[in-house]
Amino acid sequence: MSEAAWNPRDVPASSHGLRRELRLRDLVPMQIVLVVGVNWSAIAAREGSTHPLIWIFGILLFFLPQVWVVTWCARVWPLEGGVYQWTRAAISPMAGFLSAWNYALYAIFTVSQLGIQTITSLSYALGPRAAWLAGSRGWTIALDLMLLGAVLGINAVGFHYGKWVGHFGTLMMVLLTLTFVVLLFWHPTATPAHPHHSPQAPFALGWPVWSLLTLNLYTRVAFNAYSGMEQIAVFAGETRSAGRAIVISAWVAAPAIAAIYFLMTSSMLSYVPASQIDLAGSIPQALAAAFGQGTGVWLGRVMIFALAAFTFCSFTTITAETSRLPMVAGWDRLLPEWFTRLSPRFGTPVRSLWVIVAVALVAALAATLSSGHEEAFQVLISSGQLLFGIYYCAMFAVPLRSGPKRGLPRASLWIRLCAVCGLTITTVATVLALAPIIDVNNGWFFAAKVGGAALSLNLIGVAIYRSRGALTRASPA
Repeated sequence: MSEAAWNPRDVPASSHGLRRELRLRDLVPMQIVLVVGVNWSAIAAREGSTHPLIWIFGILLFFLPQVWVVTWCARVWPLEGGVYQWTRAAISPMAGFLSAWNYALYAIFTVSQLGIQTITSLSYALGPRAAWLAGSRGWTIALDLMLLGAVLGINAVGFHYGKWVGHFGTLMMVLLTLTFVVLLFWHPTATPAHPHHSPQAPFALGWPVWSLLTLNLYTRVAFNAYSGMEQIAVFAGETRSAGRAIVISAWVAAPAIAAIYFLMTSSMLSYVPASQIDLAGSIPQALAAAFGQGTGVWLGRVMIFALAAFTFCSFTTITAETSRLPMVAGWDRLLPEWFTRLSPRFGTPVRSLWVIVAVALVAALAATLSSGHEEAFQVLISSGQLLFGIYYCAMFAVPLRSGPKRGLPRASLWIRLCAVCGLTITTVATVLALAPIIDVNNGWFFAAKVGGAALSLNLIGVAIYRSRGALTRASPA
């Protein structure tokens, strides 16, 4: 059976009212804003100068296997919904629903960090006198309300205008990356009398010291920093020549993403001791340390604002992606038809958008009101990682479950090996998400909060799936 012949439930996007606004030139920058997470360079920097091997093994053992698996799946199922559609066809409808459920929750946890990350950037950009902002709950809540409102408004009008968010976000990341390249060789505050001395070497090709913390850092970096290439597939129904464009965009964006991470980590270590990296605001911290209080301080502040703009663009795109999942599940009658209703003017799933943004706001307020700024940030990160791990395990299982016995094309031995490799890294990273990489008040309590949250949320997902008949019958108009 050829891959081209297999196209389950191939319902044209136009029959649902979606508009094909995206092309390859839009998908490549969207790949970058969806995959690049500004805090993963900070986590790699905690390892110190030997971080290059963490990035290299991440590429070999996770990044490239992921791209191969995504390439195969996108060619077989070029359908709106991405991993939801793949797992639904290859494993079961319930597996498809839970994969979408776990990703949606992960995305909500991610987007709920918007206020925390933005207020941290502002505290560095505005100088030492504004350091108090990072701990201000009032200002963080105000920013959450304002920024999530803007995210909702941009996504409501659709990709005709919203696709430029990805282009602008990528431009900001390119600007930041070039700045970090310059800072590796030029030190703004250095003078002949006071030359620059790095706290440690920016990079070294040595082996990291083996420890549980090193394994935790490696799997977090390999899995989290390099994951996300499959997310563009969610927009297949809104993309022209979706199967081809999604595959090409993944391979074009991959080397740029790897270079961005390596250069950022190296520059951070040129200015900040590895043990003092601020996981909630590492890039603003490094820029503030690099430019100091001299004439270059204003350039540093501009770069910090560029980082804040990139973060906003990234989270806006993640919200757009997540809002498509309840819509597609509604098409399959796994959620009420209410979620499938589109804006008459813009053709966007505005009802799904409202729900996703509202839940993200609740999660943001809960994190802000908890004690411990950095610990709260890590609880969000770790809880999201656990949910994301479940989602990724489902994705890597797809080639392993495919074959003629299930009426599906058989994945090649190479694709199956890539799936096994990716599944192994994902499983280890998911388990180690329970272990904090910062000092917390109680490590066991931290693990209980993270694991208990993931288990409870999945039980809720199972309950919703099993009650889908009642839900769809009770669907509001």
